[in-house]
Amino acid sequence: MTNQTRLKKFYKIAEAGTAPGGYVIRLDGKPVKTPLKKTLLLESKALADAVAEEWSRQEGDIKPAAMPLTQLANTMTDKAKGDDRAEMNRQLVEYGGSDLVCYFATHPADLVKLHQAHWTPLTAWMKEKYGIAFETVSGIRYHNQPQDSVDKLKNLVEGLGAVDFTVLQAAAATIGSVVIALALLERKLSPDAAYQAACVDEIYQLTTWGQDAEAQKRLDIIQSELKVIARFRDLVKATS
Repeated sequence: MTNQTRLKKFYKIAEAGTAPGGYVIRLDGKPVKTPLKKTLLLESKALADAVAEEWSRQEGDIKPAAMPLTQLANTMTDKAKGDDRAEMNRQLVEYGGSDLVCYFATHPADLVKLHQAHWTPLTAWMKEKYGIAFETVSGIRYHNQPQDSVDKLKNLVEGLGAVDFTVLQAAAATIGSVVIALALLERKLSPDAAYQAACVDEIYQLTTWGQDAEAQKRLDIIQSELKVIARFRDLVKATS
């Protein structure tokens, strides 16, 4: 939402309520709509309550950036369940075909060890859990993954329900790794561990060469976004 399309807060009360098929968020009694004008219908009361709280906290101009759970819920409704899903599937498979965790540093030795510590267990987990055997290389020259692995990843992504797909897509877009995103989705990694694995190079640079305010700000945003994505995962799967 740009400055030219700012929307003033137009309601007094935001609250979650029941509706056929799940829960909705009502603003002065009217259900919230997604950007594609669909009713935002959620299966989880916990998520609906949290989204309603985001709307309640708005003051003056409505700030979408301050409502990350709402944004994820919109994506789940409009895109993960909509016509954009096929293209988003394709993009995720492309991420996996050149996944971050497959490209190890050649030097220095301590960075190589960090890559091995963070990434080798993840590629082993992918092979054990999903039968997807990603090949790793040293250096940044592009390496084509085995077609069998790419095909298995494609089938995995296409078979995900809207909830899991939304979590996977959001995390992969944030960190550039489908493998780490899957580990976050499956709780193999905590949000902090996913952050450490995804940003190992940047964290190493800051630790080695000293603090950089802009670089640290970017890392803080990534860490915060992963925590929100994990919270969305937990809320949407909550049973009460």
